[in-house]
This record gives sequence, C-alpha cells and structure tokens, in this order.
Amino acid sequence: MFKKIAFASVVAAMIPFGTANADLGSNFKSADTGRTIEQIYKQCGIGGALFGNSSPILAIISNVTWDLGTTAATSDSMSPNTCQGGNVKAAVLIKEAFPSVEKDLASGQGAHLSALQTVASCDSVANVRTQYGQYAQTSAYRTATQDQNAETLYNIVKQSCAI
Repeated sequence: MFKKIAFASVVAAMIPFGTANADLGSNFKSADTGRTIEQIYKQCGIGGALFGNSSPILAIISNVTWDLGTTAATSDSMSPNTCQGGNVKAAVLIKEAFPSVEKDLASGQGAHLSALQTVASCDSVANVRTQYGQYAQTSAYRTATQDQNAETLYNIVKQSCAI
C-alpha cells in the first residue's frame, strides 16, 4: 500500500513539470530559433553532432544520456547555425581527428580528407588545400595552438564548401 501511495505522489508531482517543459518547447523556443524541443534534441548538441539525420532517436538518447540536453539547448540558443547538418559533423571531424585531417590535406588523399569532403559537401577540396597550405606557411600557423589551427581549417572549409 505504501509503495502505491509513494508512486502516485511521484507521478502527481511530475505532472506540472511535464506541462511546463512542453509549453517551454512549443512557445519559447519557437519564438527564438523556430525549433521545438524535439528538433533541438535531434539536431543540436552532442547527439545532433554524432547522429543527426542518420538516427534521430539515437541523437535524442545521446543528448539526454550525456548531459540532460544542456549542450543541445546551449548550441540552439548560442550558435543555432551549428544545429544544421554538415557543419557540425565537419567541426567534430576536424576537432577530433585534426592531425590526420591535416596530414591528408598535405598529401591530397586519404580517408580523413575523403570524410571531410563528404560531410562538408565539397565538390572539390582543392581550394581548401590551397588556402590551408598558404596558411600553414605563415608565422600565425607556427605560433598557433592545434585548436586554433583546427578552427582556421574549419573556417576555410566553411567558406569553400556547401556547409
């Protein structure tokens, strides 16, 4: 009997929170970015970057599991353009595999360069190779951190490709 009362109390206590979140997702977020809570959890954050369009259910599960969706909500409000497909995947690829991407760029071939071309929707990576090659010969490249060089590469990819 005690278990039934405790369970009923928990369920009753959660009803206002469920209603408040549903209202927040349908009204507040639509006014800001045009996305509902469901779209934010599918397209933004860790889940959107890893799974995005390939598996929206896994994107939602990933966002909820890792940080209760805070990176999804943050990326939606702070940088909404990162919630749209290829640019997130390209950024993750460049950040996580930068040395390999850089090596493939230098040689003009390789699995990481091919993956970058695919996720960034590049018809050709020749312009990216040229621009990054020019940058790599500057003192800015030599004095920058790996993360700064990765960011520069991402900006070149963003300007040169369809992401």
